Amino acid sequence: MIKLKAILKGWENYIFPDPEMEAKAKERAKICAECPMAKRGTYQQLMPDYTLKDVKGMKCSVCGCPLSTLLRQDEKGCELNKWE
Repeated sequence: MIKLKAILKGWENYIFPDPEMEAKAKERAKICAECPMAKRGTYQQLMPDYTLKDVKGMKCSVCGCPLSTLLRQDEKGCELNKWE
């Protein structure tokens, strides 16, 4: 249930950006951009992310979430404990 809630909150913040969450997402994106588990996905066409350019179109290969939405929520942290 937490994952579904996290996905929905991430999408909400992707569509309707919150300045505080965007700042947090940018910090998280710096971490994820260096992570070997961040992989290119097919999300770039569906979700063009002009704010988090370092992770644009990428997904987490551990949990499978698109980084554009994963980084914009506080319901679930990184499964590798790189950020909360």
